[in-house]
Amino acid sequence: MRTEQQNASSSSYRCTYDAFLSFRGTDTRKGFTDHLYSALEWAGIHTFRDDEEIETGENIEQELRTAIQESRVSIIVFSKDYASSSWCLNELAIIMERKRTDGHMVIPVFYDVEPSDVRKQTGSFAESFTKHEKRFKDKVEEWKRALRDVADLAGMVYREQYESQFIQDIVEAIGNKLDCMTNRRLRVEPNVIGRDYHVKRLNMWLEDGSNDVGVSVIYGMGGIGKTTIAKTVYNQNSDKFQASSFLSDIWETSKQGNGIVHLQRKLLSDIQNGKMEKIYSLDEGMVKIERVVRCKRVLIVLDDVENSEQFNAILGMQDWFHPGSKIIVTTRHEHLLKAHEVCVRFKVEGLHAHQSLMLFSWHAFGQPHPQEGYMEHSRTLVKHCGGVPLALQVLGSSLFEKTANVWENVVRNLDVLDVITEGKIKKILCKSYESLQDHDRRLFLHIACFFVGKDKDFATTILDKCDFVTEIGLQHLVDRCLLEIDAHSKLTMHQLLQDMGRAIIRDESPEDPGKRTRLWDKDAINVLRKLTGTRTIKGLMLNFPSTKSSPVLNEVRFETKAFTEMLNLELLLLDNVKLSGSYEDFPKNLIWLSWRGFSLKSIPSNFCMEHLVVLDLRYSSLQHIWKGTKILTRLKILNLSHSHGLRTTSDLSGLPNLEKLILKDCINLVDVDESIGNLGKLVFLNLKGCKNLMKLPKRMNWLRSLEKLILSGCSKLVLHDSATVIHVHAISGDMNKPGLLSTLSWTPIRSWWMWAWPGKTLQSTSFSLASLPRCLGSLNLFCCNLSEVPNDLCSISSLKYLNLSCNPILCLPQNMKSLIMLETLALFGCTNLEMLPELPARLKSLKAPCCTSLKRLKNLPNLLKLDFCSCARLVEVEGLLNIKTLRSADIEMTRYMGLFNLKSIASTDVEMYNSLTCTSRKVPVQAVYECGIDSIFLHASKIPDGFDSTIQTSVLSVIAPSHPNLKIQGLNVGVLYGRNEHQIEASENNLIEVSNQTKALMWTYWPITIGRPTEKEDVLWLSHFRFGNNELEDGDQIRVSVKMHGFHRVKEFGIQLVYEPERPPSSQNNVVAGDVSLSASRVSNGDRKILSQYWWEPFSSSLIPKTVDS
Repeated sequence: MRTEQQNASSSSYRCTYDAFLSFRGTDTRKGFTDHLYSALEWAGIHTFRDDEEIETGENIEQELRTAIQESRVSIIVFSKDYASSSWCLNELAIIMERKRTDGHMVIPVFYDVEPSDVRKQTGSFAESFTKHEKRFKDKVEEWKRALRDVADLAGMVYREQYESQFIQDIVEAIGNKLDCMTNRRLRVEPNVIGRDYHVKRLNMWLEDGSNDVGVSVIYGMGGIGKTTIAKTVYNQNSDKFQASSFLSDIWETSKQGNGIVHLQRKLLSDIQNGKMEKIYSLDEGMVKIERVVRCKRVLIVLDDVENSEQFNAILGMQDWFHPGSKIIVTTRHEHLLKAHEVCVRFKVEGLHAHQSLMLFSWHAFGQPHPQEGYMEHSRTLVKHCGGVPLALQVLGSSLFEKTANVWENVVRNLDVLDVITEGKIKKILCKSYESLQDHDRRLFLHIACFFVGKDKDFATTILDKCDFVTEIGLQHLVDRCLLEIDAHSKLTMHQLLQDMGRAIIRDESPEDPGKRTRLWDKDAINVLRKLTGTRTIKGLMLNFPSTKSSPVLNEVRFETKAFTEMLNLELLLLDNVKLSGSYEDFPKNLIWLSWRGFSLKSIPSNFCMEHLVVLDLRYSSLQHIWKGTKILTRLKILNLSHSHGLRTTSDLSGLPNLEKLILKDCINLVDVDESIGNLGKLVFLNLKGCKNLMKLPKRMNWLRSLEKLILSGCSKLVLHDSATVIHVHAISGDMNKPGLLSTLSWTPIRSWWMWAWPGKTLQSTSFSLASLPRCLGSLNLFCCNLSEVPNDLCSISSLKYLNLSCNPILCLPQNMKSLIMLETLALFGCTNLEMLPELPARLKSLKAPCCTSLKRLKNLPNLLKLDFCSCARLVEVEGLLNIKTLRSADIEMTRYMGLFNLKSIASTDVEMYNSLTCTSRKVPVQAVYECGIDSIFLHASKIPDGFDSTIQTSVLSVIAPSHPNLKIQGLNVGVLYGRNEHQIEASENNLIEVSNQTKALMWTYWPITIGRPTEKEDVLWLSHFRFGNNELEDGDQIRVSVKMHGFHRVKEFGIQLVYEPERPPSSQNNVVAGDVSLSASRVSNGDRKILSQYWWEPFSSSLIPKTVDS
């Protein structure tokens, strides 16, 4: 918190001093510096110098740092002995650090010393640094950098002249600088918190060294801090340009008569150092601006721009500007200037919770944290402000020194925020709303009142019927930062914007809620009780808790006649509201009726619903939906979920455009009317948890548009297939487990999901998979207790997704590869499955965790996702992994790796960790084949004798020697490693990199399996790399490195080149060995020849892998 507070101070320039004076006391304190200090003070330039301002006993270093931070300008007097003082050098480093971070003004004065001596540390400066090298080795580079940087600045050099005149020149120059800074400096609110990141990004953009004319757009909702960021950046960078101008509040100014012309005049005046231009028209102003900006490198900030026309009227085209000029624009419009290709965009988000609390506390309590007893109230208000700095500042200031009763009242009733803040927050936020066209204003108010948190498609379905062009309108609101659509396609809106929308509604008729367009909660209750509703009302929302949680609400009733005058009511959202009376005069233009806890046993026949698009009667008391047939041609969504009294669906034939029918958890539903077959546009049918439903309508196959049918939990349902009867039993337990949404497919349906009781085997002969439609794309047989999978499955060639998880199957059909479209295969928890056949070539995802018996599977050429977690017995994945016991391994492989006493080696055990299965097992020594590389892991104390040279390095690089009639067959790498006792990172990511630097080839081996050393025994890792034709030849430069991470530490490392004859092998076996640095070699038995190489003992620190391109 302290750091942010300090940063806030530096950003806001709360300066105590005009100038900070840095000097070497023994050189100049009683002479030049004293005279300079007096002249500065006499000229009204308030100056800090340490011997004047710091009292004895204070923390001198901290006081100096604070003084530098609170000074507008730093003056550094370099004298011959300046660099001898570590104190002066530290002071200089602090000054230059501030210059780098926030553009602090620094003026070097060279008194009897040349700038080149300062820059290059020569002369007396060299002598001083010779001494510093011994005592301050860690700081010398920082000091040298500071000296180089300051010497490059434009300064003042004292040469043969009168000292008094030189001092006068300094005072005059500093006075001019301060005057210029004062004119350009913009006031920034103190305690600016949480905006350093944005300021830093903009500063980096400004300092990128480019000569392009750059345009940067800072966008975000009103009050989010865009102008504060722009002011801070302007203050820190304006003096780095030949001219600069900050045009504030362009949106409001442009509304005034000749407002744009006024802005053009100010821009010209700023760029021309105060010279006023007469402008009589926009075009004349643009011509003059073009003439001026061509000649100077300028920084221009356009604050609060509403549209591109305002931007163009002030600045015209980018190609007018002098190279290196920069333009910063703040706006609430996300896509402003999107057509500009060189435009850089910065979105400003809200503050984090701790930053918000700090900012609020500064304004409410004058300190960075709440006073005792106010923490909870502060957190409540801060949360409501949602990270918007303006709201936090205004609300905090409004509560400053207010009584506890006022705080209690505000927290208890957040609607009074507008009163306590005197409308300041609303005024700022409303500017975005006022910029909208009437259509988008109405859409914003509808969303703010009724649709926040709703699915975008759901909202669009309703709003389209409310005469909105919803898709375009939503995009307009998003562009102006008034609305967001999250990753789950939900409509989200900042709480303050919701508050603003509702405040706008209240302002429609402050005294008479019945004359407002939208009503909710308390106002809705008053209107319904007093029968004061009017035709103005478009939407009404009233939420009560369920009567079970609040029995007193059983007594709360309203009369249906309260709605009689609401002739234009379109949206009615009621939760647990009870009405009495006739529905004859109920509003007839309802588009969305959401009435949870509807208390009637059926919908009255005189209830007019002909305009309804969505009818949501969840948790109702319905026993049947309606009597007879209802003609509802516009209805698209009907949701009767959790209606426990519902027994039948009634006649649905009058709903020709219904797309979704949701009957979830209608536990007493026994019959779905045959008329459902007339719903030709039905896409989604959810019958989950209808545990008393015994049959499906015969006309289900008429549903030509049905894509998803959910039957999970329909425990009494009997499904009639052409050959058999299938009982689908509900899974006991948690109905929210993965896969519990079931889908059953007829020809138009895209997926079939089947469930059965655990322990009740659904025999594979119970139904014919061949009878499923040929177009079926998804089949889920999760937990159906299948002991085998019929071959008929493989006839469904259209399958893309197949889930056979949690079944006791032993194997899959051998012709699985005929599922040519299959992309995802799920086998989670098939604990009896031992091997997989050849799988389809298009398979991209194989999920088989917890298949504890699985040992082998065939080639998977296109696999992108692989999950074999907890498959501890898996030993073979064709083309990827093959693990064998050492006794069954290739004898030749073990011999050319230098292992001959296999019997004794094979009898020992080593713990092996498998990163593919995330398992660890203690097993006899194994031969591991991974992606063409052979490896063995065993316990040992040294590398085999063939590795007999030592190099103290982490990387080994040699030139492959030439041997007559022999060619390089491969490379052996040996690594001896043990535990790293000082490493707590649980990582076993070890790798070997081999590169042929002559041919620019690289091989990276990141093993799937790795041996684990014990406290007492190290592990020897031997790997053999095979090379193809000409991949490694005599004279090639080879570079090999091994990298260990986490628990492992390398102790020895060596390599061997493996040779073989170029001609067919003779009956006489020969082996070549020797020192790489020598041409001599010796010959013995063996077809393969091994050339001894090097090993090493690296330092103990673990290495970090880099990305390697093969």
